Amino acid sequence: MAARLSKRPRSIVFLGTAHDNGGTSILACDLAKAMRAQDHQVEEWYLFASQGDLPAGARVFISGKRSRSPLVLIRLFWRVVVALRRHQPDTLFGLQPLANLLVGVAGRIAGIRNRIPTYHGPRGLAANTTLTTIDAVLSRLGCYTHMIACANSVAGTLTRGGSAYARLEVVVNGQNIPQAYSRNQARAALGLPSEVLVFGQIGRLSYQKNQSFSLDLLQQLPEVRLVLVGIGPDEALIRSQIEAAGLTDRVRIVPSIPHQRIGLFYSAVDLVLFPSRFEGLSLAAIEAIHAGVPTLCSDIASFREMFAASPFLTAQLLLPAADRSAWLARIRSVVKDQDLRNQIAAELARLSPAYSFEVMAEKYLRLIDQWDLLAPAAMREAIQTGL
Repeated sequence: MAARLSKRPRSIVFLGTAHDNGGTSILACDLAKAMRAQDHQVEEWYLFASQGDLPAGARVFISGKRSRSPLVLIRLFWRVVVALRRHQPDTLFGLQPLANLLVGVAGRIAGIRNRIPTYHGPRGLAANTTLTTIDAVLSRLGCYTHMIACANSVAGTLTRGGSAYARLEVVVNGQNIPQAYSRNQARAALGLPSEVLVFGQIGRLSYQKNQSFSLDLLQQLPEVRLVLVGIGPDEALIRSQIEAAGLTDRVRIVPSIPHQRIGLFYSAVDLVLFPSRFEGLSLAAIEAIHAGVPTLCSDIASFREMFAASPFLTAQLLLPAADRSAWLARIRSVVKDQDLRNQIAAELARLSPAYSFEVMAEKYLRLIDQWDLLAPAAMREAIQTGL
C-alpha cells in the first residue's frame, strides 16, 4: 500500500474456528500480514486444531478436531473470554460461523470495543440453521458492533431477513496475484503429465464444492486428466467415486499446496472448474481470474456478481448448475477454439484489478480508522440504552 492509512497502531485479533487451508483462513492470514505492515499488532487465533498449514505464531485453544460436545464448547468459550480479557485487543474479527458467535458473546463479556463477524457465504447455506439463527439474535441484541460481508450477493441473503444486519458493510473479496510458472515446471511439481489436457478444481472436498460433478464430466472426456486440490469431509466419498468410475489413473488429489506456491496449480491446468452449489465470493476463482485461466462456473449469485462487469465472461463462463450437456459443450468449445481462449484471457486481465488484494486490505484498514472515530459515540449510546 502506497500510503499509511491508520493514525495509530491497533491491537487486532482474527478468530477462526479452524485453519483448514480454505479461502477464509488464507484471507485472514494475508490481511494480518498487511495490517502488520501498517504497524498494527495482529494475532491469529483458532478454536480447534489446524487441518492445514497453521500460520506461524497462531494460537490454538483446543488441540483436537472440532467438537459439538456442550462441555467442550463451554470450556472453549471461557478460555476465549479469559484470553480476550488478558489481551484486550482494540478489534476482534470473526472468520467462520462458530467463531463469529464467540466474537459477539465472549468479546462483549471481555469488553472488546470493536466486535466484527465476517460473512463469507450466503445465509442459510454456508452454516447450519442453528448457528444462523443464533447469529441473527446476537446481532439484534447488539453483540456485534459492526459486520462485514465478502460480497453483495452474500449481504443480500443477510439483509433480506430484516433489521438484524442493518450495520452490515460489504468489503468485496480480493486476492494476491499468484506467481506464474512454466507449464512444464508446474506439472512436474504436481506430478502431472506434460502432454495432455489437464483440468483443475481447487477447494474443500465437500458437498458445497461439488467435486462429484467434475468427476461425472471427466467420464465423458477421455482425453482429459483432472487434478483436485483440497482436503475435506467428502474425501472418502470422492475417492470411492473415482475408483468406482475407473478414473484412478486420470485423477490426482493434491491435499494442499503452500499458498505462496499456489501459482503452480493455475500454471499447470488448461481449464478450472467451479461447479459449486453455493459460494461467497470465491478467492480461488479470483486467483484464476488473476492467472488468466479459463474458468467455468455454475450460474449462481456469487459467480454472477463476480463477472457482472463483463457481459462476455458472463455469457462464456457461467453455466446452468448440474446441466452436464451444457458444461460438456462449453468445455469442448473453449478447448478447441484458440481465439475464444485468447478473448477470455484478455477479458480476465481487464477484470483482474477489481479484485486486487490491495483494494480489499485498504478498505479493511479504512474501516478500522472509521470505527475508532465512531467508538465514543457508540459507547455513549450503549450507556444511555442500558446496554
